[in-house]
Amino acid sequence: MVETVEVSVGLVLFVSHMSMVLWNYRKPKMNESDWEQAYWGERRGRTRVEQEMRRLTEVQLNTSDGFFVQPIGRIESCYRQCVGTPRQGMLVPSSRAYLQLSSNVSPEALDGLEEFSHLWLSFKFHLNTNTLKEAKAFNGVVQDGQASKRKFTFTGKVTPPMLKEKKGVLATRSPHRPNPIGVTLAHIERVDKKTRRVYLSACDLVQDTPILDAKPYVPAYDTVSSFKVPQWIAETIDTRNKVLVAPNVEESVLAIASKLKHYKNDAKLFMAGLLETLEADVRSEFQTKRRMKDASQGVSVEVPFDQTLVRYFWQEERTMLITEIVLASSVAGGGNYRAYEETAEMEDETEETRGSESKVIN
Repeated sequence: MVETVEVSVGLVLFVSHMSMVLWNYRKPKMNESDWEQAYWGERRGRTRVEQEMRRLTEVQLNTSDGFFVQPIGRIESCYRQCVGTPRQGMLVPSSRAYLQLSSNVSPEALDGLEEFSHLWLSFKFHLNTNTLKEAKAFNGVVQDGQASKRKFTFTGKVTPPMLKEKKGVLATRSPHRPNPIGVTLAHIERVDKKTRRVYLSACDLVQDTPILDAKPYVPAYDTVSSFKVPQWIAETIDTRNKVLVAPNVEESVLAIASKLKHYKNDAKLFMAGLLETLEADVRSEFQTKRRMKDASQGVSVEVPFDQTLVRYFWQEERTMLITEIVLASSVAGGGNYRAYEETAEMEDETEETRGSESKVIN
């Protein structure tokens, strides 16, 4: 029920804005008749979504069917969008982030945490694109008249990016779950009680991720000596991309190192974090082919990383070439347009496969 209550005007505005961005991108490619038909179709669809979202916001919180939680803080991360964010923090030891506790959490809650090396973080997948669809399956959300016409259930199966068949959602690490809750392990760099911050590395969380709880890692409790995983995990878990760097790219990073946030004045660590991230980047077959086609036409991929915008070409299935790194503030829109385009493409594929291409699965 928390998910439905949190559907807000901000989400409606995001959907509307993204629709208009995509509309402006496709408009020049249509003749006048197709343009008009597509325009009104898009308007009707957007209106229906907004009406449904407004209805869901009116659903009253009924704790007999669930319970209410609030984040204890949020993540400030070098990852600015979900697409391209690593599937596990341990794959990117040079990534950087910090947990900023909310003002209603006492800094004394952090006392003793500096004695541990790692931290479990429970969080919400706040950038999921299937929020509206999944919310209908919660008890009490669909009105009685609607329930008699159609039975809503949570999505049962998804398609992991590196697997060409569907698996039960509870047998994957998909962010698109009945309750969009995740757990990740991060390395503690330092604890600052004065600012209510826990500085982290090896963290796979995207900017502004709401944190629901944090617990220290204790090896005696949190590891097992005997375990098994399916073959499709064993065969793909060590998959890495080859990342090449064009001449002068590292020099350009040195020139802007003082403007970085999580890697301020540390160009070497910045490059290490970026390379680890791209090496671990897993895309579906559909997205990989699209990026390779773009590269053949001279169109680069744009990925925000810390305060920069990274441009690279997907030369082969597992080979990337970084060609440019610039401050995002120096680019019109900060690269947001390409982020919207990638998100929309991700949503199109999700509808086709009922899979998940957000923060990567397994």
